[in-house]
Amino acid sequence: MPEQNDLDAALQADVEKLRAEHPRTPDLYREVCIVMFFRYGVTPTANKLYQLVRKGSMSAPTEALRAFWADLRRSGKVDLGQPDLPVDLAQAAGDLVSKLWSSARTAADQSLDQFRQAAVQERDSALQDRQTVQDQLDNANRERQILTAKLETAFRENANLREEAAVSLAATAEMNARLSDALHAVSEAERRLEVTRIQHAEEIERVTARIAHAEERFAALEHRALVEIDRERTTANKLEKALESERSLSATSTQRLQSELTNARIEAAKQARDFAALEEKLKAAINERDIARDKAEQLQVAISDLTGQIAVERARAEILREQLNRRPSASARAAKPSSEGKIRITRRAKAKPAV
Repeated sequence: MPEQNDLDAALQADVEKLRAEHPRTPDLYREVCIVMFFRYGVTPTANKLYQLVRKGSMSAPTEALRAFWADLRRSGKVDLGQPDLPVDLAQAAGDLVSKLWSSARTAADQSLDQFRQAAVQERDSALQDRQTVQDQLDNANRERQILTAKLETAFRENANLREEAAVSLAATAEMNARLSDALHAVSEAERRLEVTRIQHAEEIERVTARIAHAEERFAALEHRALVEIDRERTTANKLEKALESERSLSATSTQRLQSELTNARIEAAKQARDFAALEEKLKAAINERDIARDKAEQLQVAISDLTGQIAVERARAEILREQLNRRPSASARAAKPSSEGKIRITRRAKAKPAV
């Protein structure tokens, strides 16, 4: 086996040298046949030639091998019919040449058969590879058609998405306009709410001032009643009427305040329905409304206290009336005041402010 490997290496080296000397493919195959047969004693075959040269088509080594054997037959013809050659020797030489030719032809035929079988196998393999490539090409065409259909679908979807995007942009612009209008309406509502809050605060201040003024007037009336009730029953009656008038005014004021408070509640409820989204911002106004309500309730309590005080004063007046009834002389004196006292009472009645 090592000798065979050395022989193949030496033969391959000679082939490489011949490749540089003979660029034409037929000449190269011819020279390789000569080297194999005459230098190394190896019978050339088409398959072996193609493995060594690896050039040209598969028919090139076959043609070169046929030409080599033809040249060898022409150059190997020997005229054995020489007069000076013995008959036995001529016959032996003829038999030897015949055997050599038969052996060479048999080896060439075997090599040709092997080459044909290899060519048939390579052809079948090439046909199978061709069929595989054709199948792959068909699959690629089908995939290309599928991808083309998907691409067209994607284009249509992209167009639909663009249309939807345009519609969305228009809707967004419309929503932005509505949002701007809503913000403007909110600002206007806040402004109106601030104005309402200021008005309520001013009204509460006015009511508070009026309550204080009423308290002061009530205190003055109480003082005058305590001073004059012992002197004259008439002044007490006038004072009672004044107190009734004051209570009526207070009731009227209370009713008006309650009506204003009811209207304020209705307005606040309406604003709460219209501006539900502004609930957090309206909490401050609601708190202020609650404070106004508390102040109104405090005013109601103060009026109730004032009513109670009037009732107390009435009770005291009744007690004094009973005491006066028990003392006729004192009542007579109180009923007939002096002219100076009448003048003073008349002046007081004229100076008494209207309720």
